[in-house]
Amino acid sequence: MELVGVAEIAEMLGVSKQVVSNWRGRKGGFPAPTATLKAGPVWTREAVIDWAMSQDIAVRQEAVVPSAPAEDRHPAAIAALMNMKGGVGKSTLTANIGWHASYNRGLRVLLVDLDPQFNLSQYILGVEGYEKLIADDDPTIEMLFRHEPGDGPVDIRGLIHEVHNWNDQSCLHLVPASLDLAWSMRLALERAHVLRDALEEVRDSYDLIIIDCAPTESILSTATYFAADWILVPVKPEFLSAIGLPLLLKSIVEFENTHRNETPPQIAGIVFNDVSDRVEHGRSRRFVRDTAGRNAIPVLQNEINHSDSYPAGARQGKPIFLTDNARSSRKEELERVGDEFLGSIGL
Repeated sequence: MELVGVAEIAEMLGVSKQVVSNWRGRKGGFPAPTATLKAGPVWTREAVIDWAMSQDIAVRQEAVVPSAPAEDRHPAAIAALMNMKGGVGKSTLTANIGWHASYNRGLRVLLVDLDPQFNLSQYILGVEGYEKLIADDDPTIEMLFRHEPGDGPVDIRGLIHEVHNWNDQSCLHLVPASLDLAWSMRLALERAHVLRDALEEVRDSYDLIIIDCAPTESILSTATYFAADWILVPVKPEFLSAIGLPLLLKSIVEFENTHRNETPPQIAGIVFNDVSDRVEHGRSRRFVRDTAGRNAIPVLQNEINHSDSYPAGARQGKPIFLTDNARSSRKEELERVGDEFLGSIGL
């Protein structure tokens, strides 16, 4: 009987010790230690392998990059999910990738809702949690863009809701949005830089910051270009959704031409979202791939299929991999997309 500790399990499964600690507390059925020694708990190698196979860990392990120890961490990568067409699942994908990065990968994650429709905020907080936020008149991101004579800069720390904090220092935090953002951005034409400046103040506190963007060209898209390092483009393979991609590319070029001293974010990739086997989806895929090829934009190998478990998760305020009755294949594809995206931005 061969005994293994946390370090050996991490090496066996190709992850960090921090991820193993996450799994012990969060993955169902993780085996109980065979014994607890002065050096820590130990397990039989066979029990760990049996559990990993039951969880399909072996399928995911090649894509998993161990999280850096706290002392080696760098300032957060800032990524935005953008498409100049609504209805492509940006908010749902933002929420689920954020959950995956924090819960499964042990990262410190801040989500920023930059859409006046506030879908991300409702997904992360749940409907009741969001209603309480509004009833309590808690501050939202629109305060960054609101400006009255004599006002000083707004400290973004006062807008952050600490939704989840785990013992290993991983976390999922949120800067929520509200309908007030639609009004404030009309008055903020000279304040596109404030999001970048605010996020720089907290960048060292996180590993990943994800901005969920509004699907229209506005001061909010300009603010995103100032703030973000990367853009992930969700595309639902339908014609009206696919045409949002060239509109986004045109928007980025316009930003470059207007702000010649600024470097726009790099497109990390395009991800097909809410995919089905409809004939129209095949035509739209070709359109997107042709557009991506002409512009040297990568398309993620993994994609997200349609699942009713995503709206069910939104109602519960949970990611698909913690949602009741979600199919294991749908959970696994979200984790593969999440890992591929995180790898593309160096996490």
